[in-house]
Amino acid sequence: MHVVFGMAADGGAHPAHPGTGSGAVGGAVVGPAGLLDLLAGQLGLSGPPVAPVVRIAAWQAKLEAAAAVGPRFYSASLVADALSTARLLLSWRDDLTEAGWVPVDTGTAGPRLADLAAAELTPPPLPRCRSDLLREVISRLAGGARSELATFETIEDLDLLPPPWQALARALSDSGVAVSRRPSTTPTAGDGDLARLQRFLGGGGIGSLVGDGSLTLLESRTAIMAAEAVADWVAHDPGRGRGTVFVVPSGDTGLLDGAFARRGLPALGASPRSTHRGALQLLPLAFSVAWAPLDPQKLLELLLLPTPPIDRWAARLLAGALSREPGVGGPAWADAWSAIEAGVAERDGGAAGKAILAEWRAWMEVGAHGRSSGMPAAAAAAISDRVRRWALATDGGARDPLLLCAVGAADALSGAFGALGRSPVTATQVEGLIDIAVAEGLPDPAHVAEEGGARVVTRPGAVWGEAARIVWWGFSGTEGQTRQPWTEAETAALAGAGCEVETAARMRRRAAAHWEQPVLAARGALVLVTPSLDRGAEVTSHPLAHRMAPMLRGPSRAAISADAEALLADARVRLAGREVIRRAHSKVDLPAARATWALPASLADAVQGRAETASSIQDLLECQFRWVLRHVARLRAGRAHAIPARDRLIGNVAHALAEAVLPVGRVPDPDEVRRAAVAGLDAVVDAIAAPLRLSGSSGELAFARARIPDSLATLAALLADRGMAVVGMEVERASAAGAPPIRSRIDLLVRDRQGGEAVIDLKWTSSRTWRRTELEEGRAIQLATYGHLVAPAGGAPAGYYLLRQRELLAEAGSALAREGLRVARTLDATWEAMETDWGKLTRLARSGRGLATGVPGVAEHLPADLGFPPGERVCAFCDMGHVCRVRAGG
Repeated sequence: MHVVFGMAADGGAHPAHPGTGSGAVGGAVVGPAGLLDLLAGQLGLSGPPVAPVVRIAAWQAKLEAAAAVGPRFYSASLVADALSTARLLLSWRDDLTEAGWVPVDTGTAGPRLADLAAAELTPPPLPRCRSDLLREVISRLAGGARSELATFETIEDLDLLPPPWQALARALSDSGVAVSRRPSTTPTAGDGDLARLQRFLGGGGIGSLVGDGSLTLLESRTAIMAAEAVADWVAHDPGRGRGTVFVVPSGDTGLLDGAFARRGLPALGASPRSTHRGALQLLPLAFSVAWAPLDPQKLLELLLLPTPPIDRWAARLLAGALSREPGVGGPAWADAWSAIEAGVAERDGGAAGKAILAEWRAWMEVGAHGRSSGMPAAAAAAISDRVRRWALATDGGARDPLLLCAVGAADALSGAFGALGRSPVTATQVEGLIDIAVAEGLPDPAHVAEEGGARVVTRPGAVWGEAARIVWWGFSGTEGQTRQPWTEAETAALAGAGCEVETAARMRRRAAAHWEQPVLAARGALVLVTPSLDRGAEVTSHPLAHRMAPMLRGPSRAAISADAEALLADARVRLAGREVIRRAHSKVDLPAARATWALPASLADAVQGRAETASSIQDLLECQFRWVLRHVARLRAGRAHAIPARDRLIGNVAHALAEAVLPVGRVPDPDEVRRAAVAGLDAVVDAIAAPLRLSGSSGELAFARARIPDSLATLAALLADRGMAVVGMEVERASAAGAPPIRSRIDLLVRDRQGGEAVIDLKWTSSRTWRRTELEEGRAIQLATYGHLVAPAGGAPAGYYLLRQRELLAEAGSALAREGLRVARTLDATWEAMETDWGKLTRLARSGRGLATGVPGVAEHLPADLGFPPGERVCAFCDMGHVCRVRAGG
């Protein structure tokens, strides 16, 4: 077997095989991981891999056991952050093991090596990793075992390989394998710019560059424009990119592929590994919702996953309830579960339905464990196992990469809990283990390469053979680690014990050689793409750019530089040896805002006979076209379920408590109301406003605890002083008589001693100014509507009770007022003006005309003498601005 080996060849290389044609039998190009898999299989050393999180947890347990015997150099760090300490020290241990470390006393080198040896020797044995496997392979070869390799070629010089891989090469050679360094790529023939640069990197002199297209430094202000330029360049290739190698260190060709698709070019299909892909989010979210206090946002995210852990229709019901009342146990949550139970009973019924509901309820057992006190390890393992079962069941044998990755992460996490050997486990420990379990993530399974002749590698050192053209996408930044944690004394002690630690100098030399490989491999053209900004961050120069700097000065740099933005201005641009031709698109103006709209007959007919609410009338009076869209056409802006803001949550709590402590009938004593509100507040918060329990809301919750009971007690005192009794909270009223017909829900309906009813609208608001101004200016549309609903003949007294300010606002002369407000228009007069305007504006709609009152020029189309002329900020809080186009131009 013919093997080509390179330290950067894992994950794809160019060429992809050691043969000269389109394929090779009995040949492979591999990196460290690929070579170990190959040799382990041939030597009988293969075994199931152990997840990193399991090894880290096991190593943490060994470190803690060793530290319990006596103080260690890592003891303080272990107390401060055990998992991070274990993760770092395990990487040290694995590097040492790979280099041939044996955990024995290293003399006077200091305590660190001795302490690591003590941890290594503490039972039980650590699950093996690649480092252990490498030493086993070397040992097996040294013991006379034979692999199936006949030829072993290295891409790097043998002396640039890390010492353990040099040892493996020697062991292969001693076992009869022909080991050699692959011949280096020679500079391009001729005297072009690329050939001159290649000779310079090979030790030649500095030559001037003339801009012959063989070497191009493509600069752009943004990565997006760089992708457009590269795509144009490829599109003007008769071979459509065939024979071009793309070096993409980020592993992400998303921008390039988007630009390629717009030109009909095949996608390169590389995507970076990410932990944020749908199915991989289930594991962290399943644990996030288990902690108390519950974070409803996390529960909402769990329910809104592309594939939630319960059926999507049920998840949407619960998500809707959560967005209205963020908590579990409130009326909305209970109603959602009732609907789910009914749906499951209708669909499945019997024992099957009960089993489904039991599984779904298990997913929704939230907020059960304190973050600091932790959860039993068995409970943590049960959550992991639930995620695993869900992923397997959802996959159904289809072998979906994301779901299988979720299965692996859940399995690994369960194993980590066992390896850690402790119970309970705190939230910090669990979250750290989850981060490691899903750390590798997964590329986007939907982003795949399309058939074409281009090839992508993610590491410059993976280019080991000639390529017609090379595009280095993202020629910027730095790569690799060039430091070791060991002191000179420790390094010497290790070397004396047969453990040769790689020097930083060799690491830097190998990295430099890798950077030069794509430059030396290019035959026809080399394009180095350097955007100034990538994802909004400023880009730094690549180390190889500094190496090439003597060649890229003054006129030489100008000769090979190309500006991607030039493609936006010029129809013909010379780029990397090709003439790129672009066609100017004609400019199209966006639709202009319109004040008047012709309504279709079906919409105009729908106006007749419809019932209004206080909110719909307010929309009509502010903007007739908004009313048509929202309430007649029932058009809604798309929205995602969201947790309400804190002030809204506190208002919801105050409303719910008011309903609980102000029963129908006689108003209780204010002190009794206060005590009942204090006693019930926490339960209401948990049921419908759980976000107030989170640490960032502690100030708001403390204020609510103090203010809401006092405010409700003050309201009770105000009602008692006026001799009023409670008729009901959230009272539904409808009025079919007159015009318009109305239906609305009244916050608080009360009755005085004479039997007259009055309306109180409860508001939690940061300022009294807006509501006070509404009343004073005669624009309190909600109150006027509620008053008319309760007493159509004359209008019942109505007022705002401002919960935060503990103040009742009502007009002078009202049965609710103590010191009434002087108003420009009474509520009765306000209703009359509303009724008149309603008639005028709905007649316009029935005639097929819509008026967008926020658009300039609408005044000439409005009916005369409106009681509610449009305000200056009519569009400020409207979500229909892109329909009338007031926000879309014009």
